[in-house]
Order: sequence, then structure tokens, then C-alpha cells
Amino acid sequence: MTNALQLADQIREGDTVRVPFPDARTTDIDPYDIAHVALRALVSDEFTGRVLEVTGPEALLPADRVRILGEALGRDLRAVGLEHEETRAEMEAAGVPKPYVDAFFAFFVDGTLDEAVVLPTVHQVTGRAPRTFARWARDHADAFR
Repeated sequence: MTNALQLADQIREGDTVRVPFPDARTTDIDPYDIAHVALRALVSDEFTGRVLEVTGPEALLPADRVRILGEALGRDLRAVGLEHEETRAEMEAAGVPKPYVDAFFAFFVDGTLDEAVVLPTVHQVTGRAPRTFARWARDHADAFR
């Protein structure tokens, strides 16, 4: 969820937010939930030797996240999807190494990784549902003002 902080400058400057990979749903997770899963795994022998893959509770499009951020800020934000060429150019201009850029395109354009699958791990390990993006947005609204 903290990757949404990359949108903060755009949101402070206006109501239109340019987003890469507009058709890619992801199950972003709150770092709070990552920490709680890690804590339980570290203090319990129950999870020894297991890989605990964690996700948030919902698969959202970039436009969903922008809308939710707008609700948290009391603003009507609008997401505009970048063309793939624009995304690649912006990533490269920002200094993202080419193998990482290629990996993002493989994941989100070619579909080699499905980030839209909601997993029950947070609930299974902590006994409670993972936090929603709406909650994260409300908790971090000041970072976007």
C-alpha cells in the first residue's frame, strides 16, 4: 500500500493522477499486516520452514486506489492510465534498471504473474482480516495533502 505514496506529488498538484498499468489488479498489503505476520512467524514454531505469502483483502485497479485516496482526502480524484510506452519511458527516466522495467512489463502486461489473487494468510496467521486500502488511505491522508 505504501507504493501509493508515489502518487503524492501528483495528488498535491491536482485532481488528475496518471497511473501506470491501468488494467492490472493488485492485492496491495498494509505494512502493518506484514509486520504482524512476521512477528507471529518469529515467535511461534508453528510457521517454521513455511513461506508465508501475504496479500491485502481486495484486488484493486490503480483507478480504485486513486478513487479511495480521493475519498480519504474529500476530493474527486481521477485516474488516467498511461500508455505502455509512456510507462516504460517514465520508469527508465526515473532510473529504474532495465531488468526491473522488463519484469514489471512481464508481470502486468504479459500476465506472467497474477497479483490479483487474495490469499488468506494474514487471517490464518494473525486471526484477523488484513487491513483495507481505504483504512490505509485514511491513516496516511496527511502524506497526500
